[in-house]
Amino acid sequence: MAGVINDIEALEDFRAHLIQFNTELAESFAAIRGHWRELGDVWRDDMYQLFGEALEEVTPGIELYLSATEGHEAHLAALIEQLRGYLETGYGISRRDQRPGRAAGRRGGAPPNDGSPGRDGARPRSGAT
Repeated sequence: MAGVINDIEALEDFRAHLIQFNTELAESFAAIRGHWRELGDVWRDDMYQLFGEALEEVTPGIELYLSATEGHEAHLAALIEQLRGYLETGYGISRRDQRPGRAAGRRGGAPPNDGSPGRDGARPRSGAT
């Protein structure tokens, strides 16, 4: 998996945000549709009907989006697990770190410049060696 992006935390954050957004979208959309239906005896002008038509028009798109993103959530979960396994097996260690005297977990010296955060959590600047 050359060129692997190993910012698992960013993927986890996005997946969590996606799940939260989708849950809120589904709940809010169902709530507004229910609330609109309840107002049928009170709100009797043409705009009530137009609003209902607008809700019905977007319903298939919202349902399609929610259905499609279930697959995205599952894909992200699998990808996160795959990356974790990849990094935990040691394949996430750069070749530079595999040279004698550069073993992963050693003390002292500069962190690897493989784009991963160093012990302090900071990512190397571009052009750093």
